[in-house]
Amino acid sequence: MSEPGTQAGGNWLVNQRRTLLVLSLLLGLLCGSGLVMTRFNTSVAELLSDSDPLLDELVAMEERFPTPWTITFALTAGDQYGSVFNQQTLAALRDLNERYQALPGATRLSSLLSYRSPQRNFVLFEQPSEQYSPEQLRARQDLALEDPLLMGTLLSADAGLTFATVFLDPDQTAQRERLQLADQTLDLLQALRTGHPEIGIYANSDALFERSTEDAMIRDLTTLLPVVILICVLTICYCFHSVSFGACILAQALLSIISTVGLLGFLGVGFNTVSVIAPLVVIIISVAHSVHIISVYKQQLFRDRSYEQAMEFSIEHNFRPVLLATVTTAIGFLSLNLSSSPAIQDFGRIVALGIAFALLYTFTLLPALLIWVSIKTRAHGRTMDAVLPNRLIRQVIPFWQRRDRMLFYGCGAVALVTLLMLPLNETDFDRLDFIDSGSEVGKYYEVVNRGLQRGPTLVYGLSSAEPGGVIEPAFLHQVESFSSWLTAQPEVDNAGSLVEVVKTIHMARGGQDPAYYTIPDDVNAIATDLGAYQSFEFPDFPLANFIDDYDSTIRLAVNAVPLSNQQLIELDEKITSRFRETVPGAGILHGSPLIVFARMDSLITVELLQGYSLSLLLITLTLVIGFRSLYFGLLSVIPNLLPATMVFGVWGLFVGQLDPFVMMLFSISIGLVVDDTVHLLTHYLGARQRGLSIDTAFNLSLETAGPALIVTTAVLALGTTILMGASTLYFQQSARLLVPIVILALLLDLLFLPTILKRFDRGGLAFRRL
Repeated sequence: MSEPGTQAGGNWLVNQRRTLLVLSLLLGLLCGSGLVMTRFNTSVAELLSDSDPLLDELVAMEERFPTPWTITFALTAGDQYGSVFNQQTLAALRDLNERYQALPGATRLSSLLSYRSPQRNFVLFEQPSEQYSPEQLRARQDLALEDPLLMGTLLSADAGLTFATVFLDPDQTAQRERLQLADQTLDLLQALRTGHPEIGIYANSDALFERSTEDAMIRDLTTLLPVVILICVLTICYCFHSVSFGACILAQALLSIISTVGLLGFLGVGFNTVSVIAPLVVIIISVAHSVHIISVYKQQLFRDRSYEQAMEFSIEHNFRPVLLATVTTAIGFLSLNLSSSPAIQDFGRIVALGIAFALLYTFTLLPALLIWVSIKTRAHGRTMDAVLPNRLIRQVIPFWQRRDRMLFYGCGAVALVTLLMLPLNETDFDRLDFIDSGSEVGKYYEVVNRGLQRGPTLVYGLSSAEPGGVIEPAFLHQVESFSSWLTAQPEVDNAGSLVEVVKTIHMARGGQDPAYYTIPDDVNAIATDLGAYQSFEFPDFPLANFIDDYDSTIRLAVNAVPLSNQQLIELDEKITSRFRETVPGAGILHGSPLIVFARMDSLITVELLQGYSLSLLLITLTLVIGFRSLYFGLLSVIPNLLPATMVFGVWGLFVGQLDPFVMMLFSISIGLVVDDTVHLLTHYLGARQRGLSIDTAFNLSLETAGPALIVTTAVLALGTTILMGASTLYFQQSARLLVPIVILALLLDLLFLPTILKRFDRGGLAFRRL
């Protein structure tokens, strides 16, 4: 279906193709010069929803209790020894103690070798550790397992895992030095492993996390992106029996991605853990745009038109559907801006920018390249019948006509059943999903989670209603009572705060008499005790970890049993409401990012579903305007709602667990899959307006647009399948869901859409222009 405007536009684009080719290359060169400014944002904070009010509380807690810069090493004894209290593991700790100061900004090392118990007043290793016999080491192990502070910081419950923490000077670990610090940490880690191969040694730090994330981003881009491009181009070459056409698409796709990434460099927009896959998505969509131009172009060559005439016809008949598909796809991705997560917002914006470049080069670069290679290679369309997509379409046409009733009621029933299964899905965000499981950080978390088998630690800041009142005996007694209630909860393992410090100091002043393990009745005595403790405090347990500098807030740590995100949220709500009830007028601040991450399940899910609703509304409005028919605009939405519904419904039945970030697929999938419907209905409406019957019109639209839809679906499916080789679980899960969505979308458009039109095409009313 073409109109005078698109006819004139097609003629102009073909006549001016050489000028447009040069301008396109100049634009690509200009934007591409920004590639050198490409940067990566590896901060996990990019994932967080900035609409969560708890973020302000985290900032307030960080000001009161600054988080120290550390590098944590985990050492496992393994099945060979069972316990870390053996000379081989201790030798590795001694080696680390001698080497750690080579790390930039390292100030001290905390490990079993230097441990002193402030509560029981003993030194774990009173003499050099190499002098202990196996029997003496077993005695040291028994002593360590009886110390609750040691068990909570440096040792697992079965003594099979121990930690060593390097503390860093934050003034010497600025952002620009973190990657260097990560590299040197990895060098130290490798040296320790070489010297102690029988011991499992792992490391973790913010710098290592950033290094791991950036390495994973670069690796995915440098390995997956070329594979995606190669797969897409080879698919085109095979389906159209033309290497030269594949080369044209390669040039158009590369220029699209170069322009996109280069412009982002100029704008100072970096790639984060979500948006790093945006270039792959742009490549796939760019190729899909090109396929429609090539398909109709090749069909016209088959009808013995000249190269210029064939290209003009292709542009005339594809301009509106390609434009509509681009707009609807952009709407799907831009709707992600309703999410308050910066990572999701950037992903949507980057893809929208990329498909804008793809649309531009589809009509300014691609026609000139196709005509040029056709002239050079004397390409013609006489082998059209041998093209695989055409043969498949010829099989589809009689099938849907013979199985009309079965397809209509069968697809309708499956849609209804899968819709009812959607509530079976539960979102559960885990930031480890964004960590490469094969990286050092991924290995560290795997070993630690297996070795500790304990839940998360929740941190709170408790403040009194009176200035300086947190060391008042009455307030401390209230906190003690609250802690007792906490430890009685089935979700809580233990809890600790300034109360235990005050009671321990009081017992020490009473000659270690357990009767003195109480809170003194005099606030001045408490202040004196804390001042005395501060003068000789243990480095691993500084007073600043328990009370802020202004005596306005004390820190409460709650060690929970393993919990799901929803259970964690419920425990947090129970803790905060109970504290406010039992300590009226006092304040409570959240100091654990884990709660913010847990709350992202509901926040991100709600925001993404709101984005999906908006994108559905805007896409429907776009289709109504594009088709100039309210009836067909609304009717076209039906087959595009079903693919995601069916796939997520089946996923809910057999898997049920979803990362909330994967909910983005609801918004973006409808923008992607509507492409098929747009092309089919555009040609269908044109045929109906010429007076053809429903069956004839749809079959004609299948013959015209169907081959290209098969190729674009193959490109989308194969390109997305490559994401299953990504470094992170999030991308792998997204690929597993998106591939069946795009395949189902094609099947529904080829087999279900004609049955809908056959029953609901209302003839003259449907063609009434808006």
